[in-house]
Amino acid sequence: TYSQVLFMLDNVPLNDPLTAHFNTNIPVSLSEIGQIELIRGPSSASFGADAVGGVVHIKTRTYLEREITRTDRTITHATADLGAGQNGFTTGDLAVELQQNRWRASASLRSVRSDGERLSNPGFQTGISDQTHYDNYFEMLNGSGSLSYRASENWSWYLRGGYDERDFSARYFYTRADSDEAVEQIRNRWVLSALTRDSGNHRTELNASFRRVEDTYDYNSRIGVPANDHTTDLFYLNLSHQIDTGNLGREGVASSRLMAGAQLNRQQIESTDRGDHNDLMGGIYLIGNLQAVNGLNLTASGRMQFDTRGEPEFLPQLSASYRAGDFVLRGSAGRAIRLGDYTERYISSQIPELTPGRNIGNPDLAPERSYTLDLGFDWLPRPSTRLSPTFFYRTSNNLIDYTLTNSNQITNADNLQPNEIYFYAQNVESTRTAGVEILGSEEIALAANRSLRLDGGYTYIYTYNDADEVSKYIANHPAHQVSLGLRYQTGRFSIHSQSGYYVRSAESAEIIDAEVPSEYFLTNLNVSYSPQRLGATFYTQILNLTDTQYQEILGAPMPGRWVMGGVRFRLR
Repeated sequence: TYSQVLFMLDNVPLNDPLTAHFNTNIPVSLSEIGQIELIRGPSSASFGADAVGGVVHIKTRTYLEREITRTDRTITHATADLGAGQNGFTTGDLAVELQQNRWRASASLRSVRSDGERLSNPGFQTGISDQTHYDNYFEMLNGSGSLSYRASENWSWYLRGGYDERDFSARYFYTRADSDEAVEQIRNRWVLSALTRDSGNHRTELNASFRRVEDTYDYNSRIGVPANDHTTDLFYLNLSHQIDTGNLGREGVASSRLMAGAQLNRQQIESTDRGDHNDLMGGIYLIGNLQAVNGLNLTASGRMQFDTRGEPEFLPQLSASYRAGDFVLRGSAGRAIRLGDYTERYISSQIPELTPGRNIGNPDLAPERSYTLDLGFDWLPRPSTRLSPTFFYRTSNNLIDYTLTNSNQITNADNLQPNEIYFYAQNVESTRTAGVEILGSEEIALAANRSLRLDGGYTYIYTYNDADEVSKYIANHPAHQVSLGLRYQTGRFSIHSQSGYYVRSAESAEIIDAEVPSEYFLTNLNVSYSPQRLGATFYTQILNLTDTQYQEILGAPMPGRWVMGGVRFRLR
């Protein structure tokens, strides 16, 4: 689930202690992102809790280039992306970067807003509301700045900070009640830094960050339900030291590395509906890598994870790959954990006479624990062709999810109405997930300045448990997913489509007229043109070209067809 993926920015975690719904609130402008690294499979041994299904690591250009020295001249870059579209959609993404000698500085500003699609209001049909429709509006604004300095050949320093603000319709994001008219505002202030020392075969890096998030969730103040206010603080510290140990004096070894480190993470919350709480967690870890001259690559990791809520956890992992000609055989096995966030543990605990159908937290949640195995290979017969099948299997205990539960069976909450049904956060005893993923790509040179690229994939996932609980998120994924990407380019003209076909378990909730379809097809289209000597790219995007009506989380409708366009340009 989204809770089981760790998001990081410039080597510090972004996962929010309030709720994983905020994990993808990436607090930088798109134009500042230098690269995105994807790690599939368990990574808790290296990165700590939450890295169960994988890691998405976003790195800005300033962070990537903080150790580069330019002594010849001052370089200034400026980029802009301006667009507009249906439903009052506007977007602007501006960034500037300055490089001089050992200094680098950058600043960015991004704004995205829309009136949103107009949708029928289920509350009007049941007499809860006098409004026939509502708008799925959203507004987002963030600004960020960074500064880096290479003090000497050995030392470099990096600092980034910013502000992120979001205001949006949150109807049925968290409930299936017809009285839900939720809106939400999030304000995010943050700062992160890195201090790096390189000396010969040794490299030391200290990362620190602080983030304060203020969230206001207004479920329905029109009918007398007060808004919930939450303020969370997250402090993070990581110290690592890496040694390049060379070939260890052995003929069959090409290279080897060893890294040791320690992490500290302190989080706290002040909330009107969850109460006031704080937690301290951390870990010490060791990672070793060995590359042999015959194509074998081994990485072994181990972490001792500490948490004030429970006993220490040992998290091991082993990954291996072997290259033989055009084939790369690979596999990994590891153990991962995830701790319940403040929403899963305490949501609605301070609301008197909580109405049925809403979520209720569980302060007694145990950590999720899982073991994952994956095996696969990559076939690369030529640089333009790739085929990568992978089999994966995960067995999990104490998975956290919301299950439909009668209030008479909930013993650690005293604000529920008797004999009513709620979504109660619980540990599912045992769950298994098995699946296969097949990815392929091919790039074809058609003629001079013309090319066609195809990217395709198929994923099958099956999740089951012995108790057969009705859960809200764990099994809420497609059983079958087929994807196809096509990109055609000729000269300065490009057309790109991304399509997917999904098969999943159907769900419905009649009271809010909600339905998750059993199958649906989606396709997005992007057309761009870059006139010669103009230094700009004009583009048109059509999202959900077929205007498919669908939901992924029951109750929250996804956007229909949406047409937008704009221009991107770069000044130097």
